[in-house]
Amino acid sequence: MRRMVSVFLLFFLMISASAGCASPEKPPPAARSLLAAMQAAMESAAQPLPSGLLYSRTEASDAPTYLTETLFTALYGRAAEGLLEADKADDSPAPVGDAAMFLSVAPYPCELAVFRCSDMDAIPTLVSLCRGRLDTVARGFAGTDWESAANGSVTAEGCFVFFAIAEDPEAVMEGARAALKKMR
Repeated sequence: MRRMVSVFLLFFLMISASAGCASPEKPPPAARSLLAAMQAAMESAAQPLPSGLLYSRTEASDAPTYLTETLFTALYGRAAEGLLEADKADDSPAPVGDAAMFLSVAPYPCELAVFRCSDMDAIPTLVSLCRGRLDTVARGFAGTDWESAANGSVTAEGCFVFFAIAEDPEAVMEGARAALKKMR
C-alpha cells in the first residue's frame, strides 16, 4: 500500500511539473504590482517607506487586508460610495475593478494607492477624490513638524489612477509610470 501511494505521489508530481512548464505562472494583480513599484521607488527616494498596512481588492473578501467599500469611503469621503462595488440592479461591473493601497502607521504622512478603472468615466471622479484626500491629509498635518512632508501627487495614466503622499511624490509617480510601461 505504501509503495502504491509513493508511485501515485511520484506520478502526480510529474504531471504537476509538466503542467507547470506548459502554462506560465499567473501574474499578480495589476494594482498590487504597480503599488509594489511605487513602494520600491519610495525606498530609493529621500525618505524610506515607513511601516504600514497594505490593502487590496484582490484579497479574499473576509481577509483583514481586503480593501472594503467602508474603508475606501472613510478615507475618500461619501462621494466614493459605490465605486468599488458592482451595481446589483443591472449587473454592471464596479467602476473601479482593481485597487491596492498602502497606509502608513508612522506618525508622518505617507499613502500610496493605485486604482484600475473598469469604467473610464470614473477616472475624473477618482482623481477628484484623491485630490480631496490629499487636501484632508495636508490640513491634518498643517502646523506640525510634518507639514512639509504632506506632499502629494495624483495622476491618471490610461485606465489607472495613481495617488501618492510622500516626501518626494514625483519619484514615486515615475516608479509607477515605469512599471506600467513594463506591463504593456
